[in-house]
Amino acid sequence: MRSPVREGVIALAAVALLASCTAGPTEEGDSPAATRSPTRKALDLSGDPRAAAPLTFDGKAAHVLPTGPKGNPPIALYGRAAWLTHASGMTMYNLATGKAVTDITTQNTPTYDLPAPRDLSKKQADLVRSRVSFPLPVQIGGVPAVVAVVPVQLAKKGGGSAQAGFEVIAARADNGKLIWRLPVDIYGDPAGKLGALLVEPGNGVMTVTWTEDDYWTGTFAVSLDDKPRMLWQRAGFWMLGGSGDAVLGFREEPDEEYSMAGVAATDGRDLWVKEVPDGATWAVRSNDTPLAKLDDDSEQARLIEIATGDFVLSKRAGLTSRMNCDHGEGGTVLLCASKQDGALAVDKAGKILWRRAAGDGPNEWNATVEAEFKDLFYVKGKNGAFVVDGRTGRTVSSDAGIVPDRVNAYAALVYTDNGAEVHLAKR
Repeated sequence: MRSPVREGVIALAAVALLASCTAGPTEEGDSPAATRSPTRKALDLSGDPRAAAPLTFDGKAAHVLPTGPKGNPPIALYGRAAWLTHASGMTMYNLATGKAVTDITTQNTPTYDLPAPRDLSKKQADLVRSRVSFPLPVQIGGVPAVVAVVPVQLAKKGGGSAQAGFEVIAARADNGKLIWRLPVDIYGDPAGKLGALLVEPGNGVMTVTWTEDDYWTGTFAVSLDDKPRMLWQRAGFWMLGGSGDAVLGFREEPDEEYSMAGVAATDGRDLWVKEVPDGATWAVRSNDTPLAKLDDDSEQARLIEIATGDFVLSKRAGLTSRMNCDHGEGGTVLLCASKQDGALAVDKAGKILWRRAAGDGPNEWNATVEAEFKDLFYVKGKNGAFVVDGRTGRTVSSDAGIVPDRVNAYAALVYTDNGAEVHLAKR
């Protein structure tokens, strides 16, 4: 039976989330791994991890990836490839050609019998995007990999019946070669249709928060190695973000209240717990940094250290609840900004690097962050898109060529009703 929780914290946290890699295949058999690879060509799409973030992109799309109607498709960029999760697995695309390189499907029957991404209706696309995970770049045995979590019907065991669960798929990020598949059995009999809401990487661990009929239910963790296994699962704990060996979320209490807690990613034990003050509604935004933004019932906000629960930026520092905080992949800066309240940037220890007050002046802030990569932030202002160096606050490009939704060193994606446009980086 579902335990009641305060609706405010769940609603706010959900909004925050939506607004927010040598392992080869093992031998075939009863294990989740398989030697068969769906890769059609021996490609290396890894790119150069030292490549600088681009300042501009070609205004004309080179290709359109079939991701379905406009929205926030579950897609990730790695090197010269794009990875898309869908109802029956995940697909790797070559950014240079726009063609699919690999399509890896689940061994178990997918929970959702839906068309291919290009043929989804808006309603079907919204369903997939709320219940399959975004592809997650990780390291498995020192090799760059991509992992996705897809709801499935697990095969019968003995005289039992089919069980709702998940299948975790891991593939080489550079060539799409399958590494392993891992079936995940959620304890008990899930009361509704399962979804993988949030997936966070750790040091050799991946942590997943799951839902039932879009109701937050619990969190589990699996190991990221040659022989994957489930490490732990907890009903009544909802992860909202993570960093390294710790994840952060809300813990349901026996009295139908809730607390905010830091949990060890390797074994699920509590590292620290904070009681939510009476009358307060807390929402947490995490951006793959050691820090998370904490909003309460005031206009101001704080930054909290995920591993310890300590506050590292006070309410007097100028951070507000209206600011969204963004952190680029491989970056060192957390940029928090809103048109109403300006912008401030902090390093991973919470030290403020620079500020801009709200306004239309040359040294003021009147823009929204649309995408980020490393320490560059792609920002939309009244005169179009420009690029800000998160370390200094300086504008380093006055025209990015497009307003991107996702960026890496080689391309940017722009989401449209026809799919995700690929705009190649200019050098």
